[in-house]
This record gives sequence, structure tokens and C-alpha cells, in this order.
Amino acid sequence: MERKDYGEAYATGYSATRRFLLASGAAMDEAEEIAQAAWVRGWEFRGQLRDPAMVGFWVNSIARNLYRARFRGAMAAPIDGLQPSYTMNLEELELRRLLERCPQRDRRLLERNLEGYSAEEIAREAGITSTGIRVRLLRIRNSLRQQTAQAA
Repeated sequence: MERKDYGEAYATGYSATRRFLLASGAAMDEAEEIAQAAWVRGWEFRGQLRDPAMVGFWVNSIARNLYRARFRGAMAAPIDGLQPSYTMNLEELELRRLLERCPQRDRRLLERNLEGYSAEEIAREAGITSTGIRVRLLRIRNSLRQQTAQAA
């Protein structure tokens, strides 16, 4: 695969890889880091790619393996001699609680944003400007902050 072709695949596929990782349970910063590493590894091993049209799927499989390797590495380290049998993502639980407070329209917008879609991508779907999406997201977040502060 040529440098130009891989660059085009990266330009169109990077955000999909990041969304794939977010959907798999990765935190936003972790999804960014793993997606970048997967695309770099894909470039390094591009000679192994059999069908250049499948580069996005191939890189996503690399990303999945990198994500799983991190998870296995974290679980392999015993805590005080105990091997945990499960994990609990408190941030995800808190996020779900906050989303339940939102009206359906706001919740869907926040979910799309948290899935890694940019304001431009969401705006194209909704048929409004990306500035309008950013303003709505800002208002929703400010409302949630006020609700959280009042509850505390």
C-alpha cells in the first residue's frame, strides 16, 4: 500500500477507529491513544495487508488487539495478592446517571458526542450547523453541572 493511499485511509478511518474503541468501553483519552497506535502499527506492517480496500477493518482489528492487551495487562497485576474477578467502571455509571436526567433529544446529542462523533458529523445528521451543535452541547453540559451542584 502506498503512502498516499494509507494517508487517505487514515483521514477517513481514524475517527471510525476511535468510535470503535469507545464503543468497546475505552475511555476517550485511551481511545485516542490506541487508535493512533493502531494506525502507526498498521503503517509499519502494511506489507501484511492482503486487500488494501480492507485497511480500516484491518486497523480496527489491530486496535481491538491493542485494547485487549492493555486490559489483560491491567488484570494480570494482582492487588494485594488478590486477582479481581470483575471490574466496575464508576465513571460510566455516573455518566449513565447524568444521561438519565436529560431529555431524550439532549441525551441523544450527548451520546453521539461521547461516541466520538465530531460536531460537524452530528450537524450533518441533524441538518443544522456545527456551531448550533456546539452551542447545544455547551448548554446541555452547563445544565447538567447546575443540576449536579444543586444535588451536592
